Amino acid sequence: MRLLPKLSLRQSLLLVGLLPAALLAAGIIVLFLLRGSQAMDAALHDRGIAIVSFLAPASEYGVISGNRGTQTSLLQAVLEQSDVAAAAIYNFEGALIAVSGRLQSVQTTLITASRVPRSIVHGRNRHGFAAPVISAPLVIDDVLEPQLRSAAGDTTDVIGWVYVELDTGPLAQRKREILISTLLLFVVGLGLAGVLASRLAAAVGAPLARLVEAVRQISAGDLEASVPDDAKSDELRSLQRGFNTMARSIAHDHKDLQSKIDEATKQLAHQALHDPLTGLPNRRAFEQALDDAVSRSRRAGDRSTLCFIDLDRFKIVNDTCGHAAGDELLKIIADLIAQRVRTGDLISRIGGDEFALILHDCSPEDARRLAEDLREAVSTLRFQWEGRRFSVGASVGLVRVDGRVSSASELLVAADLACYAAKKGGRNRVMEHDAEPVGGRRKTDIALASSPFMGSVDFSRLSLYQQPIVKLDGAPSSDWVEVLLRIKDADGVPQSPNELLSNLESATMRIELDLWVAEQACVIFSRRAGAAQPRQRFSLNVSAASVLQPERYWPKLQSVLNATALPAELLVLEFPAKLVEQSPEESARFAAEARRLGIRIALEKLDGASTGLLHSLQPDFVKVSFKTLVESYGLEAGCNLAQALCGMAAALSIPTVASEVEDELILAALRDYGFNYGQGRLLIPAEALTD
Repeated sequence: MRLLPKLSLRQSLLLVGLLPAALLAAGIIVLFLLRGSQAMDAALHDRGIAIVSFLAPASEYGVISGNRGTQTSLLQAVLEQSDVAAAAIYNFEGALIAVSGRLQSVQTTLITASRVPRSIVHGRNRHGFAAPVISAPLVIDDVLEPQLRSAAGDTTDVIGWVYVELDTGPLAQRKREILISTLLLFVVGLGLAGVLASRLAAAVGAPLARLVEAVRQISAGDLEASVPDDAKSDELRSLQRGFNTMARSIAHDHKDLQSKIDEATKQLAHQALHDPLTGLPNRRAFEQALDDAVSRSRRAGDRSTLCFIDLDRFKIVNDTCGHAAGDELLKIIADLIAQRVRTGDLISRIGGDEFALILHDCSPEDARRLAEDLREAVSTLRFQWEGRRFSVGASVGLVRVDGRVSSASELLVAADLACYAAKKGGRNRVMEHDAEPVGGRRKTDIALASSPFMGSVDFSRLSLYQQPIVKLDGAPSSDWVEVLLRIKDADGVPQSPNELLSNLESATMRIELDLWVAEQACVIFSRRAGAAQPRQRFSLNVSAASVLQPERYWPKLQSVLNATALPAELLVLEFPAKLVEQSPEESARFAAEARRLGIRIALEKLDGASTGLLHSLQPDFVKVSFKTLVESYGLEAGCNLAQALCGMAAALSIPTVASEVEDELILAALRDYGFNYGQGRLLIPAEALTD
């Protein structure tokens, strides 16, 4: 039975067709041979009994008279019978008185013990029969026969015996011939049954085998697989037609689903690189195009111009008439700019009211003339909304892309500074940046030009704040906070550390700043735990320098945790998704070491272009910045993208945090989107971190 699962369908059908027929034929043959052998043995026995029964009375006279010639002639007549091998006559004393043929060894006592004709010996090739020779009284007249029999008392005397041996060789030969012919008939019959079973198996097995092969092809991805409906059986034909119908349905559904997936992918790809409000390329697409322009300028000497446009007085429209009016104005200005640039130029919306252009193969004079034309077109625009009339301006900054600037980031800073200079110079004007390196400064860095942070860190001006990350399944709680770094300005007011971080070009200083924040936070949370307060989970932001040089970061962080006796599982380290995209291998090693120590990892500022990091990095938490998404894609598209990112993270069982929640509409929809946690000014504002 163990071999049956290994048989193919055709072999199984053959076995089903042949095995019962073979067993039945074998049974019939065995029964036939047994009954035939028994019948032939019985016929031989009856023949032997008949011969000795005839011979015994015939030899009575010879035995009584002792006439040997009579006895010999009688035995010769018997020997002429077929199958008779030898015959003998014995007297009443058991002595052999006549023999014809060659007798085999036989015990005389068995012969003389016979009182009736019987079989007495069955040897190798002989079968012996004996019968007594009886002397019967002579009856002369039938009339007197009853009286004589009565007077004699019906007594008979045994006066001798006859013995006949039949040759069983011919019988055995006939049995062999019957056996051989029967076996030949069995083989021929089994062969015919095999042919019929093979045809039956082919008629059933071949269509089923084609069905199995078609199923395998579909499993392997060949959705066009089908089978011919050529089965001879109506049932199998119906099965083939049903399979083909099902296969066509699967192929059609797959094509339909694939087309929807391709369309959705195309839409996502378009949304990832385009601004949903104006339809223009977004900041990501712009930065990619700018990188290409810088590469071409260094490689082939191409000359292009980068143009920044920052709208003036746009905030008045938003504050007076709302975001709907501001969005409509942005679309009008986007169309206005698009109509005035050349076909090969790139126009992008890179922020709320900021646009950027890359003017390819454009001389400085043509770029200046085009910028002035755009500025004038925007300034002469009159925007009306619900009976109100507004005018806006455009501060334009120009910078040449001529190979003297080595990176796109420096070009962005230069264009930003030129745009800031235009605003500072009275707005609604065009300013061109010179070709000198800008040193990594943005327009927000100008106030820090004489700051002591240019190349060093004055830790006395730093302070730590905390902002709770609250659960969205109930009342807000503060069992998890993010530690925020703040820098005091000249008036002692805490400000964002962006200026400080942008001026810290040394990786050593950035790592020292990360470790300073970690040490201060661990000391404070350790004191809180010592004061019988519940232990809090807290998040620390990690710079790219610490991720790329973990051998300088981890030992000191471990020392801080050991010194403050804080469990590692309370600490969450946050770093942006863009860093992981730029340095995937280093980020993966950093995350693996954090998990080894028991520290959790949070991936922040996730957007639609970095969803693959959820599977590759497998962070413990994901933070989605609504502020960043809304600024990049607009309110509606940004919210839709945030909901989609939350769903992707939930599919991988990764808790999600909605960060930078600063809009009432967003706040009301957080739970519907599926976020686990929320963080932002509208939930709980940041406050100073104290023990």
